Amino acid sequence: MLNKDHLLSRPASPLRQTLPICIRAGLGRALRPVRLLTGLLLFQCLPLTMHAHATTSGSFHGATGGVEKFFSHIGQSVTSVFSAPEASAHAHKHSKARHVTKRRKATKPSAPPPPGWGVPEGTVAANALAGTDSTVRLIEWDGQRPTLDVGVHASRADWAAVLLDGSQLADACQKSWVRALAGSTTCGLPGGQSTLALAWDRSRLPSAPNWKDFWDVARHPGRRGLRMGARTTLEIALLADGIDPRDIYTALSTRAGVDRAFHKLDLLRPYVVWWKTPDDAARIMEQSSALMTSAPMTEISSVSAKVKAGPASSLFVAQPDVVLRTALYWAIPANTPEDVARKTLERLNTTSPHLDDTPDSAADPNGTILPVNEAFWTKYGDQLEQRFQDWYGSNPQ
Repeated sequence: MLNKDHLLSRPASPLRQTLPICIRAGLGRALRPVRLLTGLLLFQCLPLTMHAHATTSGSFHGATGGVEKFFSHIGQSVTSVFSAPEASAHAHKHSKARHVTKRRKATKPSAPPPPGWGVPEGTVAANALAGTDSTVRLIEWDGQRPTLDVGVHASRADWAAVLLDGSQLADACQKSWVRALAGSTTCGLPGGQSTLALAWDRSRLPSAPNWKDFWDVARHPGRRGLRMGARTTLEIALLADGIDPRDIYTALSTRAGVDRAFHKLDLLRPYVVWWKTPDDAARIMEQSSALMTSAPMTEISSVSAKVKAGPASSLFVAQPDVVLRTALYWAIPANTPEDVARKTLERLNTTSPHLDDTPDSAADPNGTILPVNEAFWTKYGDQLEQRFQDWYGSNPQ
């Protein structure tokens, strides 16, 4: 029968049997990372240890050898606890070397592109600029006065030349925004023409409308698109009211004629979708936001090309019955560098680039062209534009 005490206890290891209680207790404490306390404890127990070994083996020499072996073992153990292995330290050095940050060479910023030629929006898509080649960088601009103001005063010129209408050219020349040309009384060279036409969605109308039909929302329900401004919009209003194209500017030169144009706009206003830039007019056609709209011919051609390619669903085409045509002029901004200005002027004189936005399909031998009168708009433009803004602001939609 087994002894219960035997089941609950096990023989002590030889080391535990040999060492006195103080050393056995000290070993437990030696495992703590405090080398000094362990050393003091071992030296405190040294006499007892030597005595125990001498008693056990019968010789002090044996005791001394045992103690030396003991301390050698304890010393190696303590050293291994507090010292990093050589391989680990070696790896740490390599780790530092791997994390050294290498300085990258700074890349030089790319040089800005040379100044390009400013052309009306829609010109590039319609391929409407003739007399030049692909080496000329074309930059479309929206025809707005604030855009022109920023462009000619920028610290770095983006335009080597820009296409302006007659009233814009006269204003810019008078303010020295553009360079005066040697041997010329003006600041511009002929640059072609821009055409404003009535565009209509032939997917919703069986036949081409005219400007009178443009106002007839009873027979042709739907929205209408018009430029937000007096220029060309007042002319269109009088055309819709039955005035002959040849008499338009005679009528607009009188108070009665201007009142007549604004009264006509009053009748259509609830149905109008206003656009400011050629790009806005193109968006109206692409999104079928109106049944009819006034629009630059470049944008009408561009939308027609998109219909053929598939992205656009509207089928807007130009009605060439009466179109408004604006003469354009090349001007060289005053902030253009001297050498660039000289080379640009030579190229303009040599190649005579010009805007031709009327496709052959839009030509109508029976159509009428109403040239926009630049002298009229130079003289009356500011006051008519102000009246238009007052009219627009006093009649919120």
